[in-house]
Amino acid sequence: MDAMKKILILVLATYYLLSIATFSQEVNPNNEDTSRIQKFRPLQQKRFNSFEEALAEAKEIKQLVLVNKEIQEIPPTIAEFQNLEVLDLSNNQISSLPKEITKLKKLNSLKLNKNNFTTFPEILKEIPTLEIIELTDNKISTLPTSIITLPSLKVLKLSRNKISVFKNIIAPELTTLDLSFNNLTQIPEIQQNKIHTLDLSGNQIQKLGKGLENLREVRRLILSGNQIDTLGKEIAALEFLNFLKIDNNRIVYIAPQISTLRALVTLDISKNSISSFPVTNNGFRSLATLTLLGNSAERFPVEIFNIQTLRILNLGFSKNINLEGISNLINLETLKLIGCGLDELPKELFRLENLKELDISSNNLKSLPKEIGNLRKLVRLNISNNSIEQLPNEILNLGELQMLTANNNRLTSLPAEINRLIKLRQLQLRGNNFPDTEMERIKQLLHKVTIMF
Repeated sequence: MDAMKKILILVLATYYLLSIATFSQEVNPNNEDTSRIQKFRPLQQKRFNSFEEALAEAKEIKQLVLVNKEIQEIPPTIAEFQNLEVLDLSNNQISSLPKEITKLKKLNSLKLNKNNFTTFPEILKEIPTLEIIELTDNKISTLPTSIITLPSLKVLKLSRNKISVFKNIIAPELTTLDLSFNNLTQIPEIQQNKIHTLDLSGNQIQKLGKGLENLREVRRLILSGNQIDTLGKEIAALEFLNFLKIDNNRIVYIAPQISTLRALVTLDISKNSISSFPVTNNGFRSLATLTLLGNSAERFPVEIFNIQTLRILNLGFSKNINLEGISNLINLETLKLIGCGLDELPKELFRLENLKELDISSNNLKSLPKEIGNLRKLVRLNISNNSIEQLPNEILNLGELQMLTANNNRLTSLPAEINRLIKLRQLQLRGNNFPDTEMERIKQLLHKVTIMF
């Protein structure tokens, strides 16, 4: 009998242990070590309203967020937060940093956006662990008077200040620098850097200049909203550049050397006045996306149609558009011709057999040519805001079409066999002249399609 009891106890104990293991696996299916999570996660998720409130748990807090708390000064007790890694004090009224902040030996991210700093806090040089500094939307006009080194800094954001000259900050590990919307008049000469992303948009830069010489590793360069009139040969030195955004400038000339940027994938030169475009043999080997919105030149730069690597081309709202030669873009998948004043579409356009998206909205079109049916890979078609009265039957050849947007035209009916578009998922027909009977017919034929009248 005792033996039976022992066996029964053993079975129950085994069942209990198996139940615990199963529950543990359900809660933590990847068998992760949760000891660190259990130790730190509750405090990292906890919200505090002041330094005083957080002080009781200072030694355990790794991330402290006190955003929009009307803080005017950082108290000396900041030194108590010995394990702090992230400190976010954005949207307060702070204008200086206390010396005690240098006691934070593990701090790697400091965010002081939307405060009242007028000078760059030089004391930060005494926190060598800092990898991220954000001082966006302050009133900074003064940078250090002598050189300071930030040895670990990777990201520096100083957007929306009053900086006219960027100087005396050396950050050998810096990869991202945002100086947008300041008062810079030239590209800063930045020493000892590994910058991959540089944002200088919204300044007063007129020339590219020699500042580019120290940016040999830059991948993303944003120069939107400046006063640059020439895209000069200096930029050809940026052999790793793959993203260039230089819209909203005054560019009238592009140097031929830009076509040697073999890593360039995305180029946005919208809202300039470009009348010619350099294309050399084997140039633009990687360029896939070209945005030329709102080009105001009297002559349209048809040379762009020789860049056969293009997959996305946006020519919306461009003046004097000329599509002669567009059929050369044999790899083009997306074409946007919004608001270009087109009265008709050239047949050459319908030889773009790889096109998946076509946007010809907001033009002066009264009809679509039957050649529209040649674009058999088309997935999205937007013909809104024209004066089209009827869709040609050839549109039924678009077997891959999933979205047709035809708002604000003069349509009164759709082709009788519109249900042949078996992949159609969305149909927008607002602002047309469909009678009730036609709307009902369309709904019955396309009962699985989302239709908007």
